Amino acid sequence: MEKTKWEIIYIPEKPPVSPTNQVTVDVLASVIDPKLANTLVRRLNQIAPLENFRHVKRVQKKHMQGGKIQLAIILCLAPGNENPLDGIPNDVLELIDSFQLSAFTTKVCKYAALSKEEWEEQCKLWPTSYHPPTYNIDGITGFSEEDSQSVFSFMKSALQLAKSGDGQWNYTIGIHYCKDFG
Repeated sequence: MEKTKWEIIYIPEKPPVSPTNQVTVDVLASVIDPKLANTLVRRLNQIAPLENFRHVKRVQKKHMQGGKIQLAIILCLAPGNENPLDGIPNDVLELIDSFQLSAFTTKVCKYAALSKEEWEEQCKLWPTSYHPPTYNIDGITGFSEEDSQSVFSFMKSALQLAKSGDGQWNYTIGIHYCKDFG
């Protein structure tokens, strides 16, 4: 019987794309008085957190002519309606009204940058953070040879458990996609 060679394959979180052709989403933003930045960031993080966009910075800082600084803040994801204020959370609407903000729609990158080139392109739209990978993409995602052998051992045990019993596959273990390696 031929022994199957096991290997761990890196599967990126997002599909690979050109740095100049990244997936974007619409957000509502507003220019703000710099004195209000801290207050607005704290409140928006409570009422409209950017859960799946942790790489996107909430505030954008632009240097204007004459040395002035302009800050803009992301209020929330854009609801996708013709009128940008239709469908946004009531708490955000109240914030817009109480601070007399003027909302506009802009784009941010949907996924965190995987390279410096992607990050530089993302920041042309809106600032994002960039954390270079801490693993060897060419090889494996940080597993030592010993760790890999341990993973393989656990997978083999899981496969044996899945096949145990009356000869039928026990799908409750949740590894039926590995059936061919049994």
